[in-house]
Amino acid sequence: MRISRLIPAMAVAVMAFAGCSTSPANSTAPAGAATAASSPAAAANTLTVAYEENCQLELIAPSGQRILIDVYDPTLLTSPAKATDILLATHIHTDHYLASFADSFPGKKIVNETKEETIDGVKIKSIAASHDDQEIVPADPTNHIFVIEFNGFKIVHMGSTGQMKLTADQLTAIGTGVDIAAVDMVSVGGSDPNGDKEIQIAQQINAKLIVPTHSSLPYIQAAGKIWSATYSTKISVKIPQSELPTKPTMLIMGNLATSYGSILKAPESKW
Repeated sequence: MRISRLIPAMAVAVMAFAGCSTSPANSTAPAGAATAASSPAAAANTLTVAYEENCQLELIAPSGQRILIDVYDPTLLTSPAKATDILLATHIHTDHYLASFADSFPGKKIVNETKEETIDGVKIKSIAASHDDQEIVPADPTNHIFVIEFNGFKIVHMGSTGQMKLTADQLTAIGTGVDIAAVDMVSVGGSDPNGDKEIQIAQQINAKLIVPTHSSLPYIQAAGKIWSATYSTKISVKIPQSELPTKPTMLIMGNLATSYGSILKAPESKW
């Protein structure tokens, strides 16, 4: 059984300083979103995003093709893994990766590797990054950033990037026109208690929609001063490309979404 999505606001304090290695505490379109198109072609150009705590994310196309990222608890997936799925793991800390699941995964996968390839029509780039604000070791990076071109969307998943800022090479590899970025909003490595570095990294990426992962209250509050925010009580949301916001906007999901939304006085998403 899934944990209730309606957590009282006082529970936020318990999660305020959760880190990468800890266990997880899981409507209007965002401001600036365009009016939804009604044509069959526009209806097909949607992406379902499911967030399942920590950095576990599912990206699901209307065809059913699915990308699973940083799966630490497969029981939280919207459905069991199948051969047509793609598994991505940014690094192998246990709050991002379950060896038994990855080893038996029936589909194709990229696990803790720096590479670029197209899998079943999905363009995937895995970029070496640092889990802490240390020098990136290309032969053995401590984290990866995924850039995914899927169903007409460009998605960036940061894993647990602890750098104070992205390098010029990383930004070139990511490129422009990012639609959705999953960014860890917590003090990765403990070097940034106020959330400045993750906000700076998200600003460097300049995505239309920012999905906080691994979130903690100080970071959410700091980010709420920079961007508009909306929240969802649902495990998954279906996002039409025509409704992506015109200005960077935070979409808060997960167990603490209602509490964070209340604190930020953000509207509930209708996605």
